[in-house]
Amino acid sequence: MSTTLAPRPRQVAAGRPFIVTSPAPAGAWAEVLASAPRALPTQTPEWLDCVCAVGGYRNASRLYETADGRRLVLPLVRRAVLPGVLWTESSGPTGWGPAGLLGEGGEVRPDDARMVFADLADRHALRVSVRPDPATGPSWDAARPRRALRRPLMAQTLSLAGGFDEVWRKRFRGDTRTRVRRAERAGVVVQRDDTGRLLPVFQELYARSVDRWARREGVPLAFARRRAARREPTRKLPTVAAVCGPRCRTYVARVDGRPVAAIIVLFGPAVAAYWRGAMDEDAAGRSYANYLLHRTAIEDAAAAGCTAYHMGDSAPGSPLALFKSRFGAVEEHYASYRLEPVPITALTDRTRRRVSAALRRRRGRE
Repeated sequence: MSTTLAPRPRQVAAGRPFIVTSPAPAGAWAEVLASAPRALPTQTPEWLDCVCAVGGYRNASRLYETADGRRLVLPLVRRAVLPGVLWTESSGPTGWGPAGLLGEGGEVRPDDARMVFADLADRHALRVSVRPDPATGPSWDAARPRRALRRPLMAQTLSLAGGFDEVWRKRFRGDTRTRVRRAERAGVVVQRDDTGRLLPVFQELYARSVDRWARREGVPLAFARRRAARREPTRKLPTVAAVCGPRCRTYVARVDGRPVAAIIVLFGPAVAAYWRGAMDEDAAGRSYANYLLHRTAIEDAAAAGCTAYHMGDSAPGSPLALFKSRFGAVEEHYASYRLEPVPITALTDRTRRRVSAALRRRRGRE
């Protein structure tokens, strides 16, 4: 259970006053959300409920009221490291998509981000991390204090302006339309479900994907499976499906009745977000099932009135980034940020590099 703090005035170093309430009142959050034309599904109160239920976090969301009467919400969660003594906070924990500041009217100014950085730096957490909405990235970069660690990221988003017919004709590349048609001619069938019925199918395909990624990375299978179980606990997807209901939709592509690929798409008030994907590469073969999956989801998003289809993060120049660009998704370069009194990230990165090097050496001996 979260404790609600009475609204209290604060003053940032730049001299800009504001009032903060935590956790953010549900009514105020809903009003800010409704006013934001490009709010992500991962910036909603329901999404934060999922994060807390699955990840062992507490609701630490913050409502900011500025001197000029504007309201902004920061979805934020807290996890105890040493109860009552040490804790971490995150706005967009790993595996849960971007969050960051949600401004009334969809506006997030550099001064807003500067206000939040100053407020979070005063939280005395072991670590505070923020992964903002990519569309607000320039404001966060302009406000970043010197002490904040910056990790560059790249998202890709497809505009749905003009409806699906225009997206199909003008934004999908010609070879993408060709591959969609080939998938249809090959008999690929796409199923949709928003009740959770198809989640076991997705989870089976995801398990096969984990094994494929392990082979590609040269990581021991047991290690890869443990890592995947930690990142994607069994209860995660059913919890999201139960809380989000029809706003969480699973798409499964079948070839000759056999499931070969699946995606999970989240539907927000104005933005749909591709959240998870998995496939059986051997079974999918050259069926182009993933092209038909996304074509179907994009058409559904446009029909639902969404103005954008957020396709998530990719490494610049990677095959995944190329795949997304074929649908007309545009790159958005942004960053996540960390505030740490103690350099935990540097120590963790050093350990991770050593483990990776040891795994590569082991692979070389096999």
